[in-house]
Parts: sequence; C-alpha cells; structure tokens
Amino acid sequence: MQIRPIASTDATFDAWYDVHIQAYTADYPHGPRYTLSELRVLRTGRADYDVKLWLAEEAGRAVGAAGLALPLRDNLTLAEPEIWVRPDARRQGIGTALLQTVTQASVDAGRTSQLSFLEGPTQSPETAGTHFAEHHGFTRRITEIARVQRPPFDLDAIAKAEEDARPYASGYELVTWKDRVPDEHVDELARLEGRLSTDAPLGELDYEAEVWDAARIRSSEERAALMERREWGAMAVAPDGSLAGLTRVSLSEHSDDAGFQDSTVVDPAHRGHRLGLLLKAANFRQLLDDRPGVQAIWTWNADSNAHMISINETLGYRVEGWTAGYQRPLP
Repeated sequence: MQIRPIASTDATFDAWYDVHIQAYTADYPHGPRYTLSELRVLRTGRADYDVKLWLAEEAGRAVGAAGLALPLRDNLTLAEPEIWVRPDARRQGIGTALLQTVTQASVDAGRTSQLSFLEGPTQSPETAGTHFAEHHGFTRRITEIARVQRPPFDLDAIAKAEEDARPYASGYELVTWKDRVPDEHVDELARLEGRLSTDAPLGELDYEAEVWDAARIRSSEERAALMERREWGAMAVAPDGSLAGLTRVSLSEHSDDAGFQDSTVVDPAHRGHRLGLLLKAANFRQLLDDRPGVQAIWTWNADSNAHMISINETLGYRVEGWTAGYQRPLP
C-alpha cells in the first residue's frame, strides 16, 4: 500500500472524494453530504485553516483517504483529522496507517491534541468510525443531535409560534440578508460568531474561543460562493444598534435537496426575548420565498442544549442522526 499527499486541486481528489463518500454512506446512508465540487473547496487551505490531504492506494486503486485541518488563528494546539476507508477494504490496517501519517503531521505542526467529528443515523449509535476512534485512544467528548425539517412544512404552527413570541421582542428589529452581510453589521456579526464558538455547549471538548473579524466573515462568504452555495441570514438589532442575535442557512445553487442550518446565537445580554425562534422563523420564511422546493433543512444541537432543541422542535425539526466529537491528547 502507498500513502501519498495530494491537493484538492489535483485530479486525484476525485478518487479521494469517492473513498470519502463510499465510507460515509456505509456508516450514514441517508445523512446530509457535500458534493465533490463543494468538498473540493472546503478541503482547500485558507487564511484561518491549513488543510493537508493524503490518498492511500493499493495496486493502483484508491482504498483510503485522510485529511488534516490545522487552525491558524485560534486553537493553535489542535489538529482536526479525518480518516476514511473504502468499506470493502476495512480491517486491513489502512485506517491505522493513515492515522499514523496524519498524527505525525499533527506533531510536526506543533499540535498537542486531535479532534475528529463522526456522524451516524439515530438507529446506529455506534459505527465503524466510532469503533476505530475508540480503539486508537479517542474519547467521546460531546454528542450533538441532528434534526431535519422536511415538507410539508407546518407554516400555520410556525406563524402561531411567531405571534406568541413577538410581544417578548418589543424594541428589536429583525433584519434579513442574502449571501453578504450588510457592511454596517459585519463587525457585530463577527463578534457574535466568536461568542457562538464557546457559548454553545462544548461538553468535555478542549476547545478555545474562535477569533472572528470582518475579514473572516467575508472570507467565509467568498468560500460559500466558490462552493456555489447560497446563504440566507437573519439578525436581531437591539435598540442601541448592537446585534442581539443571528441565524444563517445555506443551500446549493443547483439543488433543493439539503439546506444546512449554520450559526444560530443570541447574545446572553438579550436572552429571554424569544429572539432565537423569531430569527429562525423569519429566515425560514425568506428561504421558502426564494426556494419553495427545498426538501430538507438540517440542524445540529448538543444533546444538553434543551432551549435550542425546544425551538427547533417547535419549528418542525425531527431527530434523524447524531454527530460525536472525539478527542485525544498527543504525546
């Protein structure tokens, strides 16, 4: 077996993606996924992350794929590996060899811990990925529950929830946008994104607050455009002009199959005003105005985040899977 480094811009990335998608589908048959072109963009390095990729081949056939993300602006002791092995090539030492390669690169980069996120369906709390991680000394530090909202959407129930919530948010203005955050709000939105990285429940993860600024917001928007994904957002503006909360959803320009609910956060100083529900409902409505054929919107919450779970269930989200954060120290 040969393991060699590749880049997302190489023709061999097609083979990397094929291994990834075959392995992912084996563990999570109906889970949400990125397309080849989308993942090619995500696996390209950027200002806030360095990304390294490897392909494992046997007799000229791609059998394994690995990636390593290295944060460059925060969490500078952390490495984020991913290991994929084609289902018919598992239990042959390929994953272990790839992990050794990725771990050496992590150590060479001065990192002292590794964090990997694994996914699976509700009916399978354990997968080949979780067994592999635990065998190699990773421990589960957090579990997030995946929920999905599908048509027919209960718009009357959502409207009723908004009506009940609106009196609690007197004085707040809800502002929606598409693709690009308005210039006058970008600095405040970056502040909230930074809060989200640690305000959301982290379980037992060893994870520092992320560093966000206007440049990082604009970079993320440019990346979404390269992925050919549209973004819809809503923000709550407080009476003093500061941002009290935000939410965002993304959806491919070319497919209505899977929308991803991204950031949702309310500043602690403004909680108790039902802003989370109002923001998500307003953003959902503008998404449906533009893309009435959307087939699914996925969202993820820590299993301990009872408040956001309650909001999502009110809006019609139902459990369909999980994401687990596995972490281990490096010597």
